[in-house]
Amino acid sequence: MGRVLIYLRPYGKWMALAWLFMLTELIIELWQPLLMGKIIDDGVMKQDVAAIFTWGAVMLGASLLAFASGIANSFAAAYVGQEYGFALRTALFAKIQSFSLARIEQLSPASLVTRMTNDVTQVQNMLFMSLRIALRAPLLVVFGVAMAFVVHARLALVLAVAVPLSAVFLLWVVQKAAASFSAVQRALDRVNRRDA
Repeated sequence: MGRVLIYLRPYGKWMALAWLFMLTELIIELWQPLLMGKIIDDGVMKQDVAAIFTWGAVMLGASLLAFASGIANSFAAAYVGQEYGFALRTALFAKIQSFSLARIEQLSPASLVTRMTNDVTQVQNMLFMSLRIALRAPLLVVFGVAMAFVVHARLALVLAVAVPLSAVFLLWVVQKAAASFSAVQRALDRVNRRDA
């Protein structure tokens, strides 16, 4: 695993930027219900049009910032993913070129083609998803439940029950998917072995 992660070192700053933009977008999304509460409490309930426009402008500005952060996060994550995939394929190709013909035949050319194409693409996509969604989703759930308790504790109890049940279901789905993954890889090897 360490050998694969070495190729991420040149992109540390881009990864940090991607996570920073992701956290900015997440914080603003969690802040939105509080802003809506301010509009209702200070504006609608008190019939203060100026407060409605003020807090509405703040909410609009925050939404635009979250939108820009989401785009910047996607760009940084895509850049890291693509560059990392390129570096990994280059190193893998160089390593395969150093093999003897007997070693290549022993490993199966079809399997090597799969490793060069599909496997690197899977790692590349996993990196993109980890920078874009994989860290954001659990943080959103945890802090979202915490914010729900701040807004209305009794209603938040529904989330406190639903989230662990959803997590158990998600773990079950991941286990089922992992069990099928090796079968898919073997099928891809067979597809690459077929002559045109």
